[in-house]
Amino acid sequence: MAETQEQWYNRQAIEQLAQHIPFERDVACKAELIEMLRGLVIRHGRGIDPLLFGFEARNELIRLGLWSRIGQGDG
Repeated sequence: MAETQEQWYNRQAIEQLAQHIPFERDVACKAELIEMLRGLVIRHGRGIDPLLFGFEARNELIRLGLWSRIGQGDG
């Protein structure tokens, strides 16, 4: 099944945020970005195919305990 434009935008937001977090040096900013990522994954992750994520984003989502919320339903 092809992803919709909305799913693509949501996946891009999640992936880019996940890729950026490991490089953030400011602790407060990093915590805020993690909470932002968590919110995106909770709201939109269920409808995204996990196979579409890149290696770095997948590893960060696993590290943060969010990977299990990706692709579980029609979100």
